[in-house]
Amino acid sequence: MTKFRSKYRIEPNRCKYWDYSAPGRYFITICINKRECILGNVVNKKMELSEFGEFVDAEIRIIPEYNPRIILDEWQVMPNHIHLIIEIGEYNYNNGIAIGDGGNVVGGGNVEKIHEFSLPTSQPTSQPTSQPTPNQQWWYNNDYKPTIDEIKQYRKQRRKMIIPKILGKLKMKTSKQMNDSRKTPGKNNWQSDYHDHVIRDDQSYLRIKKYIRNNPENWNDDKFNDPEI
Repeated sequence: MTKFRSKYRIEPNRCKYWDYSAPGRYFITICINKRECILGNVVNKKMELSEFGEFVDAEIRIIPEYNPRIILDEWQVMPNHIHLIIEIGEYNYNNGIAIGDGGNVVGGGNVEKIHEFSLPTSQPTSQPTSQPTPNQQWWYNNDYKPTIDEIKQYRKQRRKMIIPKILGKLKMKTSKQMNDSRKTPGKNNWQSDYHDHVIRDDQSYLRIKKYIRNNPENWNDDKFNDPEI
């Protein structure tokens, strides 16, 4: 983490055409719409959850029930955002607590390949473990510019991948709870997008895990604690 204007910031590491059902660790940040502090307050460097914060914290805890390949690692509910480390197990991994087989998800409990791209079935790396087929070349080459049709195919499939699906479900369920509580049906409580970072190594993993744990202590210096942003 670095600082910008004396505020902590996390550099984006989103892979433009990443397989978000691939095994690995993912650092996720989701913000409340307009960054309203509705999830609680930081008091004496400790997070005190509001009713809405309790909704979110409880739902985060059952994320592994969404899909059998999900392992929930670290998380923290903050006044206007949440941080999570979510690990996706190997393609045959089953956490033993998921309800069903992961639903209509690319790479869920029953592995469904993205045939347009012939995605790898092993631990993701920056380079293929073997010589890719012609259909795979563009996927692994960061300098390759895919065609409009390839981009459309990817975007269509991305919505079915594990990370987008489970985050969409988390936002939908918690937003409904908030709206039921304050009688505001249909209100958008979360920002439409989210930040994701593919954790590449153990050093980054430990650094991010520490950052999440210490987030309440560092709230005064947190970039999300800035009404001007």
